[in-house]
Amino acid sequence: MTSRSPIGYNASVSAHLFIVSRLEPQLFDYLSREFAREDDVTVIFDRRREERRRNAASPQIERRQSDRRTLAHVPRQITSLGYAFVRVDA
Repeated sequence: MTSRSPIGYNASVSAHLFIVSRLEPQLFDYLSREFAREDDVTVIFDRRREERRRNAASPQIERRQSDRRTLAHVPRQITSLGYAFVRVDA
């Protein structure tokens, strides 16, 4: 995402994402209203239903090529605060 700066060149703009717990619909409504006019802010409900790995033991062979959980703090924040705020670099 880029925006036009006052001196004429395109500057990189970060987007921001609020991920709100499904248990907090009032917070979701509030944040949606509060940031409705902000083009760089998106408010979404947490789409996760449960941990996908049902077995507590690690798999015998790790098939993932890289660690996708670079934002490991997000589930903890959603649980403790009811939301997580994430900056998404363009």
